[in-house]
Amino acid sequence: MTLQRPGPFDSDASSLAAAIRDGSVSAERVLEAFLERIGRLNPQLNALVSVDPAGARATARGVDQARREGRTLPPLAGVPLSIKDAFATRGLRTTASHRPLADYVPERDATVVARLRAAGGVILGKSNLPELAGAPHCWSPLFGLTRNPWNPDLTPGGSSGGAAVAVAAGLSLLDPGSDLAGSIRIPAAYCGVAGFKATENRIPRSGHIPHLPARFGGARSVRHMLSFGLLARSVADLRLGYGLLAGPDGEDMEVPPVASVTVPLPRQGRPLRLALWTDFGLPLCDRTRIAMETLADRLRAVGHEVSRVVPPGLDPEALRENFGLIGGVEVGLGLPVWQRALLRSVPHVLPSSERLLRALARGARLDLREYNQALNLREESIIALEAFLGGVDALLCPVASCVAYPGRPMGALSRPPALTVAGRRLPYLEATIGLTVPFSVTGNPVAVLPVGVFDGLPVGVQVVGRRWAEATLLEVAADLEPLLGGFRPPPLFA
Repeated sequence: MTLQRPGPFDSDASSLAAAIRDGSVSAERVLEAFLERIGRLNPQLNALVSVDPAGARATARGVDQARREGRTLPPLAGVPLSIKDAFATRGLRTTASHRPLADYVPERDATVVARLRAAGGVILGKSNLPELAGAPHCWSPLFGLTRNPWNPDLTPGGSSGGAAVAVAAGLSLLDPGSDLAGSIRIPAAYCGVAGFKATENRIPRSGHIPHLPARFGGARSVRHMLSFGLLARSVADLRLGYGLLAGPDGEDMEVPPVASVTVPLPRQGRPLRLALWTDFGLPLCDRTRIAMETLADRLRAVGHEVSRVVPPGLDPEALRENFGLIGGVEVGLGLPVWQRALLRSVPHVLPSSERLLRALARGARLDLREYNQALNLREESIIALEAFLGGVDALLCPVASCVAYPGRPMGALSRPPALTVAGRRLPYLEATIGLTVPFSVTGNPVAVLPVGVFDGLPVGVQVVGRRWAEATLLEVAADLEPLLGGFRPPPLFA
């Protein structure tokens, strides 16, 4: 992607960083263009909830001064980026859309924020999310509804909804994300941008909310399935951002003590061996079904091997159940007593069709023996998927049963509406996270790429790789990107 159009917000982060380094454009001029665009478009979209013009201008001035003095610029120098409001950001309000944190201003950065700052990124502000990053939509009790730039009546997905909208609409070019159940992957697909979640425990979670900061009584409870990554416009940006964010920080001690990412093995020009898994026991909307068929046809047309599969030893319904049980235990431990009691009561009032929500509620009731059994089943799934991925270059899957749906306020006590998919009424969680949580259970790295725009809305594909093999996965994603069309700006905000 190159700087072919007048505005710097028409670029991707890698191209803009190169232009700033070679003096084609100044960081300060770039920043002012972004601030003007935010002032004009953000009121319609509500993607950014706290903007810091003074801090951003100081950083941009420093970048231009360093370039004039001939100093070597770091890889993101001068690139405007936003930060999901779940990451502590020094000197800038950080709320996680949680009312008790409405005025919380951290004294130190989360690790991912510190690393982006050290790389020269210009932090514009914070992006919106649902309360405590806990939903696949983007309504905040503090800041309200974020709107999809392809159709403002629709949700951008969540929890990284503000991040995806900001990147898609050119309000920022990069935003770090967190993903427990699809929180990077779903917004990327719904907004037509690239997304990436690294292998579980590859990127430190230090400074991420939840858990709550210590002064608010927080204690870590989620020990499995949570991954971190970023939203961007290109695979080049995913590679760049991942390389900056991965590795131990001396604080999150579950991150392995390896300082660098894996090196991809050369394919020596051979076609890609790709597996396409679409049968998750859930219907697909027409847009998604056609997008997956188009994807397979495009890849076969240029010589890649694409085979339809259900990986042996992997039952998608069992994976969803396993996610619910483990998530119910660990997320439930971090809830207030009254919310935990409410969650435990859910199986008594919900129909049997609400399997994912019932599984989460059952998890809140598990004893240690049952919890350990759920973790053992998770391990079996990891082994089965790793064995399967040993025979292919990547596994391709839809991101969700349906594309973006109408946005609406949905608080913690709201019962989300069922969604109609291919003529079938699906419980909300099955329709939104039913195809992402299997890879949360296994902890594999996943890239999401735009497949194209179908009947006016973008569709994305999950590209799943082996655990700890992020570099190989991103190489495959880079090969696929031009065949699938890559990022295109939403027509309303182009």
